[in-house]
Amino acid sequence: MPDAPSPMLTVEEALRRWPQLAGVFLRRQLACPGCAMAPFDTLRDVAQSYGIGLVALLDDVERAADTSRRP
Repeated sequence: MPDAPSPMLTVEEALRRWPQLAGVFLRRQLACPGCAMAPFDTLRDVAQSYGIGLVALLDDVERAADTSRRP
């Protein structure tokens, strides 16, 4: 997928590029949308802070960011 979310992308930038990612964070009960750390925390930081698997988080994020796929 071109321009896929990377682990080093900040939450703020990810949400700016793909607003639909807010749903991923909310489903996982992560406080990322609206968090004061969103401009600074990367997706890797989020996975580590919440104790979730980075690969699983990135899979969810990539799936949600892939606007070419339809359910």
